[in-house]
Amino acid sequence: MTKSSRKPLPRPPRDLASRAYAVEGWSDPDLAFDNLGAQTKEQIVHLLPQDWDWDGKRVLDFGSGAGRTLRHFAGETEVAEFWGVDTHEPSVEWMRKNLAPINAWHTTENPPLGLEHGSFDLIYTVSVFSHLTDNSIPWLLELHRMLKPGGLLIISYMGRWISEYFAGEPWVEDRVGMNTLYHGRDWDLGGPAVLISDWWVREHWGRAFEVVDIDPQFMNFSWAVLKKKKGHYSNDDISRLSDDPREIVALRHHVVQLRREVELEIARRNEMLEAQASEYENRLAEYEGSTSWKATRPLRSLVDRRR
Repeated sequence: MTKSSRKPLPRPPRDLASRAYAVEGWSDPDLAFDNLGAQTKEQIVHLLPQDWDWDGKRVLDFGSGAGRTLRHFAGETEVAEFWGVDTHEPSVEWMRKNLAPINAWHTTENPPLGLEHGSFDLIYTVSVFSHLTDNSIPWLLELHRMLKPGGLLIISYMGRWISEYFAGEPWVEDRVGMNTLYHGRDWDLGGPAVLISDWWVREHWGRAFEVVDIDPQFMNFSWAVLKKKKGHYSNDDISRLSDDPREIVALRHHVVQLRREVELEIARRNEMLEAQASEYENRLAEYEGSTSWKATRPLRSLVDRRR
């Protein structure tokens, strides 16, 4: 089937399409959704080895949503097996009904995923590890488990370009490791935002994977291409600090960032409470100035004297 004769790709309803990326602000939300998925697919293909062949491959989109990127691999499904995994059950159900022969799998927020060990040639994950905090390394190791020997993992993360926006400060590579901001904010509102430097990727993720390539900017994200190393790894294997002095520098700066976040949150809450107090004061003044309040003043005075 030629590209021109291929049927239009099924498009999820707007509420599912906007979960991971708000499209309502665009003049044509459907076109924005389609273009973003198509461009992300192009980036993934660009990052693959030049001799990559889809024939017989098993591919997993980890954090697929309703298939924003995955649906653009419709042509490749003729020769390869594709899976989409997400925590959002309505998105998974929509994929099951509309994206066959792509397989859709529902998971919880923490591993294990429940899929076969060593069964995928390629796993890609877009704008997922930019929001994972305590379960980031457990999920990294779960994806490692599911890859075949030498399998590839492509991850997007908040590196230099988008981190300047979220952190509100100039990017300095040596003072960022894996620094988390916007604690307690829901992920689809931009939080938590996990800022990761390239050196940290090479030092920590590089313990379980060979870091094949890092693309520093596509759609404001950094992208890492990782190749599975042999062996089994624990959380501590990945998270323990190295002798690199940047580890301590990054931790110290993370403390500074967190204290600034606390101050901003206190100021935000105080502003909210002040606004609420002013609202009630205005309502009280409006009521006390009303005709009904003035007309009942003698009655209230009589009641007060009897008390």
